[in-house]
Amino acid sequence: MGNKKNIFHGRNKKYIDLHDIYELIEMGLDKEEISKELGVSQKYINHIIKDYYEDY
Repeated sequence: MGNKKNIFHGRNKKYIDLHDIYELIEMGLDKEEISKELGVSQKYINHIIKDYYEDY
């Protein structure tokens, strides 16, 4: 457990809902704009979207 990466290291730890991301995508925002809007990295946005498509 000691070498576990923390995705939210130094960031606001609020929960990012998948529906919020897709609502912003439908509004026409790209991943960079979504990451700025939600206050998280683009890498995290890509990770959430990738996980979604792997699950469904």
